[in-house]
Amino acid sequence: MANKRSYLDPIHQDIILDRAKPEQRLLIELIDTPEFQRLRRIHQLGVSFFTFQGAEGSRFTHSVGVMHIASHLTDLLAEKYPAILAQKPLILATALLHDLGHGPFSHVTEKIVGYNHEDWSCRIISGDTDVRKVLTSFDPSLPQKITSVLKKTYLPAYVSHLVSSQLDCDRFDYLLRDSYMTGTAYGLFALQRILSSLEIDEIHDRIIVSGEKGQIAVEDYLFARYSMYAQVYYHKKNLAARALLAKLMKRAHHLGQHACFMDEPTYKWLMGNHLKVEDYLQLDDVQMTYHIKRWVYDKDLVLSDLASRFVNRQLFNAFRLPANCSEMISKIENNARQAVAETGLDPDYYIAIESTGIRPYDYYRPDADSPQTSIMVRTESGDIKELSTISPTVEALVKGNFETQWLIFPTEAKDKIAAIRDLVAVP
Repeated sequence: MANKRSYLDPIHQDIILDRAKPEQRLLIELIDTPEFQRLRRIHQLGVSFFTFQGAEGSRFTHSVGVMHIASHLTDLLAEKYPAILAQKPLILATALLHDLGHGPFSHVTEKIVGYNHEDWSCRIISGDTDVRKVLTSFDPSLPQKITSVLKKTYLPAYVSHLVSSQLDCDRFDYLLRDSYMTGTAYGLFALQRILSSLEIDEIHDRIIVSGEKGQIAVEDYLFARYSMYAQVYYHKKNLAARALLAKLMKRAHHLGQHACFMDEPTYKWLMGNHLKVEDYLQLDDVQMTYHIKRWVYDKDLVLSDLASRFVNRQLFNAFRLPANCSEMISKIENNARQAVAETGLDPDYYIAIESTGIRPYDYYRPDADSPQTSIMVRTESGDIKELSTISPTVEALVKGNFETQWLIFPTEAKDKIAAIRDLVAVP
């Protein structure tokens, strides 16, 4: 066991890497780099811990899980397509490093600040970092190959599909992991059944599903994704927590260096200034939370109040707005802004409209021109067809529109907002 390292994982149990095997030694060395260890300090589920008390998992554990699934899937595919073994170090390293560029609170601040975590993953992999040094010591071309996989320009294209597609190891892990960490069962599906049903369509250079059993398992997987979006990722308290953080960061951006405390990397990041890789790598949840704790004592009353609400979980409230009625939504928002102003709070920082965007296309977007957006099934007759064309349930899911908008507001205006809600009779 001296040459082996074991990661005890709540989803996959023992994940064992053996230093005696070159590609696994590479993974151990990558995991031990400062850039990868930083992922321990970034929540997998953003600010969902305010809603689901167990949602404390990190991007670190998720990334190791994605690598583990990718290793298992590669071995399964190699039984029929042995040529894939030549791609295995690339597949595993990419699966491990795919989230390297996430910033504080993961996707939450990605939307607020307007950066792209995949771009940062590529910059870190290609930059003057320990990750790049480890990769080049294994294969000088490996950093460039990994960035090509992440950008979906690498050939064979199925390598990218294993890491980023509608049936990828990333989604497989985060659905099971997020379901477990939030204490829900919405994201459960038959992982092994799906992995066993996947094949490489060598003619079209893509991953496909084989057989009726595989098709049924994938249908369940798509509905698990829908359920996780509807019940977890877009839970109204999650939306309220995200809106609070967005307003807090908006105020900090407005104040800039006039805030009581802001270090240089955070200032550059919030202001949208150019960041070097070494600056970006200083950003994580711990560093951001420290800033927010300092802002509680800022002389600016708005920043101080918003920071205090975030630190002490005094979240905003939320109610569902009428669907597909922009005029009514605008009227409600204006009335809500007036109600909040009457409480003495600035509506620019205490009123928000959040869209869940729950449309099937958010998690399954079949497009003939983009193979990674479609799930292709080899039927019992040998024909290869897009899933929604042969599955009535998936067809209904794809054609549906589940977009919902929410009004976010502070507790101080709850009674006034309730009166507005009663007038429009929102269910």
